[in-house]
Amino acid sequence: MKAAVVLMSIILALFVTSVVFAGTNVECPYPYSVVIDGDLDDWAGMTFIFVPYDKGTTPASDDSDASLEFSVVADDDWLYVAIDVKDDAIINGETDDWQDDSVEVYVDANHARTEEYEGDDAQITVASANIGGDINNPILTGSGNIGDTGAIAAVVQTADGWIVEAAVPLSNALWNIDPTPGTVIGFNVHFNDDDDGEGRDHKLIWSDLDTDDASWGNPTRFADLTFVEYAGLAAVRPSGKLAVTWGGIK
Repeated sequence: MKAAVVLMSIILALFVTSVVFAGTNVECPYPYSVVIDGDLDDWAGMTFIFVPYDKGTTPASDDSDASLEFSVVADDDWLYVAIDVKDDAIINGETDDWQDDSVEVYVDANHARTEEYEGDDAQITVASANIGGDINNPILTGSGNIGDTGAIAAVVQTADGWIVEAAVPLSNALWNIDPTPGTVIGFNVHFNDDDDGEGRDHKLIWSDLDTDDASWGNPTRFADLTFVEYAGLAAVRPSGKLAVTWGGIK
């Protein structure tokens, strides 16, 4: 019994340390496909990175007010991004999406890390106004040639916030991204939180390099996304509890 307890402790430690909380790099399993429908059941076993209420330029009061978890996977055609937002007041209606409840996904396809946007850099902003909207024709705003990204998104409300499940083409008019394991691109995730309909109240940022909320115009503030071979292993979803897919342990 003692040996079994020790073994289980080692296994759990391995699962905990497999999660990269720092906003410097996220590993993107490839090849793995999901259905864009706002249901994250097909993300089971994937690592979700937690961005708490106080990681960003304008902290919120607590995680229920504003926080998020996100994960990424890819197949030969799409980079998939799942963002599970905790938001106690879903607000939209401002003229600018960044003043409303919205998430921002950033891509630097050639990882050039220039100080100004090139043709292959994009800020893809998905506002909560897309809840229940057309998955294949979401209303997207942002910096760069946003209309040429070809991104799609399912946005659904949850009991404690909302979910964005997006897919960004690996090949479009702006870039051709090779998802071969080892390839690195620039990547970042932001969350704008409006609590009262009078403009943005909180700003959460995953990348540790973006200390001044400058990713909208400066790709040097992005972190990295590294494509890795999908091994089919269970993972940790860090939301205050250890969520292990025991079927993945042999």
